[in-house]
Amino acid sequence: MSNEMMHQLDAEALALFAKKGHEGGPRVAQGGLANGVKVRRIMQLTADLARRPFAELHILDLGCGEGVYSIEAALRGAQVVALDARTQRMEQGAACARRHGLDNLRFIQQDVRMAKREALGSFDVVYLLGLLYHFDAPDLFGVLENVHAMCRDLLIIDTLISLIPEEQVAWRGVSYAGRRHREHGDDDDLELRRSRVLKSIDNTFSFYLTRESLVRALACAGFTSICECYVPFEPGKAADRITMVAGKGNPVLLSTYPWVNHKSEDLIAQELALADSPDVADSGGKPGQ
Repeated sequence: MSNEMMHQLDAEALALFAKKGHEGGPRVAQGGLANGVKVRRIMQLTADLARRPFAELHILDLGCGEGVYSIEAALRGAQVVALDARTQRMEQGAACARRHGLDNLRFIQQDVRMAKREALGSFDVVYLLGLLYHFDAPDLFGVLENVHAMCRDLLIIDTLISLIPEEQVAWRGVSYAGRRHREHGDDDDLELRRSRVLKSIDNTFSFYLTRESLVRALACAGFTSICECYVPFEPGKAADRITMVAGKGNPVLLSTYPWVNHKSEDLIAQELALADSPDVADSGGKPGQ
């Protein structure tokens, strides 16, 4: 039997969430009421994978906007910190939280690129939803490393990706593929850039990683397991938008195949390729020998 319950929100709150994303015009996918399928997915992932009830969770919502995910999690009893560089929508979410007595939800104005564990602490679950694709390289890699430091268990990402590897960027000696995306005009001033709530806060370009490069970036940041979500379903989700979950744990050690322990993925791949070569196969060799 489900212990789920609904909370009665006032008409102003429902109207706020119903117009979410409409600033971008009619072409915004899953905007307005259709955003409900995204919120359902994130709450279900949190409920299924966080391993504890919401009331026992500390959640960080980066790039929260008006805070619909934060409010939904706080209504379920989680302690939530919601952070955004802009205040236009965040102030509306904070007012909604106050009206509904959500003193377990705190809104902070801050550039996500500056969000670090030293100031904010650590959280069981971190949401990085509709934000990563607004960063340029190398900022996006720095954000992932900072998020890893703040995350105790689970990171949930929803982001646009590049379906083709048009360009390569490097971070800490690793090459990542993707494509560059224009956020603003070259001559747009800071005030104009900040007024575009569905664009980057200041950078002229952003970098969309390919799916494979996003996985590699999360792994290099230190996450030990990475999965892509398909259910709950999101009707209308674009082919170049994905939801990923990254778990932070301790690398397992194998007794049955000790040769893989303490090796990088690249080294494992090299040793497997070597083991498959005719000379090694004929000699009865195995990886790690």
